[in-house]
Amino acid sequence: MAQIAPEISTKISSLLKMTGKVNDQILAEANKKFKSNGKKPLGVLDYLLDDKKVSEDDIIGVISRNYAIRKILLSEQIVKKEAVKKLPKDFIVKNEMLPFDLVGRILKVAIVDPTKSAQSSKIKSMTGCNVELYVCKPSNFDAALKFKSVIDGMAATAAPSKPGGAPGGMKKPMGGMPNLRMVKKPGQNDENAVVNFVDQILLESFHSGTSDIHIEPYRRGEARIRFRKDGVLQVQDQFTPFLMENYNAVITRLKIMSGCDISERRLPQDGKLQFKNPKPKGPDDVDIDVRFSVIPAKEGERVVMRLLAAGPDLGLEQIGLDKEDYDNLVAAITAPQGMVLVTGPTGSGKSTTLYGCIKKINKVGTNIMTAEDPVEFYLKGVGQVQANAEIGLTFESILKSFLRQDPEVILVGEIRDQSTVNIAIKAALTGHLLLSTLHTNDAVSTVVRLTNMGVPNFMVASALSLIVAQRLARKICSSCIGEDTEVGEHDLIKIGFKKEELAEFKPQKGMGCEECGNTGYKGRQGIYEVLKKTPKLEAAILRDARADELLSEAQKDGFKTMQVIGRNFIKKGVIDVKEYSRILVI
Repeated sequence: MAQIAPEISTKISSLLKMTGKVNDQILAEANKKFKSNGKKPLGVLDYLLDDKKVSEDDIIGVISRNYAIRKILLSEQIVKKEAVKKLPKDFIVKNEMLPFDLVGRILKVAIVDPTKSAQSSKIKSMTGCNVELYVCKPSNFDAALKFKSVIDGMAATAAPSKPGGAPGGMKKPMGGMPNLRMVKKPGQNDENAVVNFVDQILLESFHSGTSDIHIEPYRRGEARIRFRKDGVLQVQDQFTPFLMENYNAVITRLKIMSGCDISERRLPQDGKLQFKNPKPKGPDDVDIDVRFSVIPAKEGERVVMRLLAAGPDLGLEQIGLDKEDYDNLVAAITAPQGMVLVTGPTGSGKSTTLYGCIKKINKVGTNIMTAEDPVEFYLKGVGQVQANAEIGLTFESILKSFLRQDPEVILVGEIRDQSTVNIAIKAALTGHLLLSTLHTNDAVSTVVRLTNMGVPNFMVASALSLIVAQRLARKICSSCIGEDTEVGEHDLIKIGFKKEELAEFKPQKGMGCEECGNTGYKGRQGIYEVLKKTPKLEAAILRDARADELLSEAQKDGFKTMQVIGRNFIKKGVIDVKEYSRILVI
């Protein structure tokens, strides 16, 4: 019979006591039998069940509440042969994890032992599907193994069953219960409350245009959720009361969805989850991928999730470049070789710009290879490789392999070290177009960074084609725009305006309205500076000119800095002075 391992059954028994299902005397008797059972693979729960002190419904109710896993009653009608076929028979039997339904790219799997949720990532790698776990009664699991759909499905799998592979006890569970200090209080009977709460967070973040979700614990059981919208974190007070009561259950649910080990609370973990917008039709009916990260902070585990859209929805024409800069960028990315770099801080839209470039040049006759960490968007017709430093699959090793894959275009997610930049430069000099990102403040300092990383000046001058430096600024809401009377002449001169310019415009700001949620901002505006290699700039690089000299030479050829472009947006009433100062004053 399917079992819950003895180690975890002891902890679930304690939870049954907390909920009033058993008392101290009953639990003591069961523990006494458990300790004297010799080598039999039985746990405390087995004795409680044998003595009819608790029912299987009681047990899976406790598991469902505290591990935030939905319950399922398996039947012949529910279990689909196509789902069962996704996993080998020996894996199903050994781990007591039965796939019972397949909806799109989501594989629904029934389990008995909640610690087996750590196998989700393995199932994902084996099947290519995202995994959604459900808990069922041991007797129901055993009965399901005899369903015709399950027998036929397991017979159709490639991997043969091991001899004597009848369902058995789980001898080596992967961990224990989460800390229950903030889990839902006994007596609250909505067992799917945590599941529904997590779904609500994800859906609300998607519909509100959130890029990142922060879930953070603090002292005395306090906690909060913040959404990053338009580049700024905003507290979501509507989630706070439930989160404070159920913090660890919420984190456990997210770990399960992301394929992380729920028993590991001492080390950082990374994962990926997916959810579907429930609208049945229309442009919003998409699968949303989410990058998951959890770290053990002092007051508890802290989670940050980044929402990755279904695909790069903006083309290069739509990101906000002016015509001259757009033409220069297109000329660089359609050249047969050279290096194009996109720079800026995290969250400045570098990936959007790079993917826009790839979309522009992605044609049947062009072989494009990308090395990314992580792969954020799927690009049809492009060879995308996920870097994995833990197994030695670094940007450097991927780049070396790419050169034997006959590519015309290579995209490297980020140039992080000298070895990577050396290979990237050589690729750009040997007939390849190389696209990548670098973390620098502006375009000119990127040239200096490359030479500081050990690349000879003559190689930088030869390989480099163009650099895009960028920021994303919040736009003034057009529905409540008005004159910014708080900004004086001194403030405008301080950010770079000349005194004679001040008579030409009045600074604007959003006053706050229903359209913008009383923030004064709606939408974002890209601010780009595009540094094209010219003969003057190339000569300056070759003579190892300083950053200020490089800037002077570039400006002689018409180069405009982000500060100049940002001040023009202030004049036009696109952004306000406060936003300019936030992202462009260094």
